[in-house]
Amino acid sequence: MFLAWSPDGYALFAGFENGWALWTTYGKLIGSTFSADNVEKERFNDAYLDGLCDGAWLPGGVEIALVSGKRMSDESIRKSENIYILELARSSVTGMFNAQNIARTVLQTPSKLLVYRGYDQSDLQTLSTEQTLWYHVPIPPTYLVDNYPIRQVSISPDGRYLAIAGRRGLAHYSIHSGRWKTFLNESMESDFVVRGGMCWYHHILVAAVESDDMYELRLYSRELQLDNTLILHVETLPSPVVLITLTGEDGLLAYTHDNALYHFIFTTTKDTVMLRLVGQITFHGIVRAPARVRSISWILPEEQLREGDPSRDVALATVLFLVDGKLVVLQPSTTEGGELKYEMRVLFQNVEYYILMRDLPATQRQYILPPEELNGFPEQDLNDSLWVFEGQDLRVWMDVKDLLAGSVESKELPPAVKVPVDFYPLSILLSKGIISGVEVEIVERRDVAFSFFRLGSRTHLFFNYLLRHHLQNRNEAAAIGLARQYEGVSYFEHALEILLHDVLDDEADTQPEQEVAVLPLVVRFLSNFPEYLNVIVQCTRKTEVASWSHLFSVVGSPQVLFEESLSRGLLKTAGGYLLILHTMEKLSSSSQDMVRLFSRAVAEEDWDLCKELARFLTALDNSGKTLKEALELVELRSPGGDEEKSFMFESARRLELPTASGGSSRDNLSPISGSSRGGSPGGGSYLDVP
Repeated sequence: MFLAWSPDGYALFAGFENGWALWTTYGKLIGSTFSADNVEKERFNDAYLDGLCDGAWLPGGVEIALVSGKRMSDESIRKSENIYILELARSSVTGMFNAQNIARTVLQTPSKLLVYRGYDQSDLQTLSTEQTLWYHVPIPPTYLVDNYPIRQVSISPDGRYLAIAGRRGLAHYSIHSGRWKTFLNESMESDFVVRGGMCWYHHILVAAVESDDMYELRLYSRELQLDNTLILHVETLPSPVVLITLTGEDGLLAYTHDNALYHFIFTTTKDTVMLRLVGQITFHGIVRAPARVRSISWILPEEQLREGDPSRDVALATVLFLVDGKLVVLQPSTTEGGELKYEMRVLFQNVEYYILMRDLPATQRQYILPPEELNGFPEQDLNDSLWVFEGQDLRVWMDVKDLLAGSVESKELPPAVKVPVDFYPLSILLSKGIISGVEVEIVERRDVAFSFFRLGSRTHLFFNYLLRHHLQNRNEAAAIGLARQYEGVSYFEHALEILLHDVLDDEADTQPEQEVAVLPLVVRFLSNFPEYLNVIVQCTRKTEVASWSHLFSVVGSPQVLFEESLSRGLLKTAGGYLLILHTMEKLSSSSQDMVRLFSRAVAEEDWDLCKELARFLTALDNSGKTLKEALELVELRSPGGDEEKSFMFESARRLELPTASGGSSRDNLSPISGSSRGGSPGGGSYLDVP
């Protein structure tokens, strides 16, 4: 057995006698061979899957060399004669943490970049697990051969441009044109090294470089060739840059090794773009080791954002640091003598990354509904939320201002909402209400003589957890306001169903007191949406029958819900309630309702539902008598010669065909869509007989 940390310290590889596993810094499992079939491993003879005795990371942290080995009967280790090279894909955030790399996922492999394209796809396409969501960008061999390994990768906020930096120099790429630009003059390329990161301001690449013991911020235009004579602007700093990041619409923050934070704004002239220093501040005595700061953000008061003087930003901003896995907040105040001081507080520990949503580009923020669409409910967007990944789950504060106010006024921080994930989350698609990430699986095919690993996309709904948090706090208005923001996504109904299912699952056995029960609040909340009836019936079908009595003690009689569905023209939903009535009560009690629904389906010409009803009746009575009588009563077939009455319709009478109300059932039925994995099970028709 052996353990090996990656060169950047963000992954731990463990080789065992019978396999291996890979974890992130704070314990998220991201790869393992223990799920592979032992028989298949023997067939493929991939020794590195079946046990390791030694291994070492290669420079760059995207490859690891492995030596397989087996313990013999005499306790000796028989090593393989082969050395296996395992290629990995790492997030661009590990090499350079800034809001732009968090906003758009880019994975780096030894020879190419993988760019996630789900942000610009439709809702359902984003949920796909297909490889088409990843855009593959080969790294130019001419740059790679001289400057391997690639240490930093940057993507522009709009996803149009990429930049890479290796041992020396840099190169950039346009996704629209598919073209790389590298230095034509090799001496210019080898003249500097990118130390403090890169970021894009529109088509301008900002790079923090070191050249001849000089520390500079350089501005390169994507529209020009890479040449030192064509640099748009150079800003010299007194010490090396630790990191840079964009802030606001036209701001740039640069944090340096001498513990100083510089605030620049971009100024545009007719011929060029320049940086103008508008403020700086030092954190001497506050941050002890600047080199260990991984990320920095700041939060400005609303009035300062709207109309304040940028030179005052450094004095008014609340600063967030990620240092040594701790998310630290520094809140400014002034002493009696008028001097600026900071109160420091640790918000969270074991943080792998955080996302301050106000730092994301405007195109990825949540659309804010106008007041007339909120119908009097409070605005509840998540554009000021703070997300933290602590190695296992995501934690969310829905409004960072509430968090900061709580850290000043009391010792206790407001609780964060826990969003569990069973894969590694890479990005938050705020407007779509989902978390995107990846997982790795071993692929073993019979048409090839080896196994290989495949990177799969994963998505997970998150706003159902936030809705539950509001309801647990008895804040139904806030829950409705937040739900209104997501009514337009195609899987909104599915999210409501998961919300109901999770709460019912937790409370069905314990049945808490009315004062603390959440289920009644969830049901009342759901009644504000037209999907309410469908959500109830879908959740019921996917829940154990033992929980039905508790659910309907809160929701109400399924007979009443059947009548309401029928009156609204939701015929398939009504069919679902018939199945519930059949399961919970005696069969004869729903016989009249079955004929009414059948008649209505005929009147609406919903032949799919008619087929399901016929199949249901056949399942109830294999002789076919019940189906024959039902068809006779809805006047689809003339009476047969058999006078014997079946058990289903012993008291049935011929019914008038009711007038259709509420339009076609097809127009009123919303399809339920799920995430790529997880969530409630789907499939099947409403009238599947258990």
